[in-house]
Amino acid sequence: MKPYKQDLNHTRIAELLTQSSGQLDEHIVTTLRQARAIALQKQKLREPVLSLSAIGHRAHALMPHSTHQWLATAMLLAAIVVSVTSYCQYTQEHQGSHLDIAILTGDLPIEVFIDH
Repeated sequence: MKPYKQDLNHTRIAELLTQSSGQLDEHIVTTLRQARAIALQKQKLREPVLSLSAIGHRAHALMPHSTHQWLATAMLLAAIVVSVTSYCQYTQEHQGSHLDIAILTGDLPIEVFIDH
């Protein structure tokens, strides 16, 4: 419970503001309209971003929406695929070289690798 919460009648407030705006001078109304137009022009539009706060509400909001985010995601995935492929290839070549060295140095007899 909020300590300063007051029950406000929003419709009554809107009615009072509408009535009082009818009593304003035309110059003041014009100035207020111009100020509102300038404020709306300067207002920044929000773009969807990657957010973990949407997990419970909208899971689709986790997907990046801007072109830069799609590009960054694609580059990250490509880097992961290249890294995993390189590591697997390196590991496989490295294991083969160990076996070759063991056979050539006589640590493992050749009969281990022959099918009978």
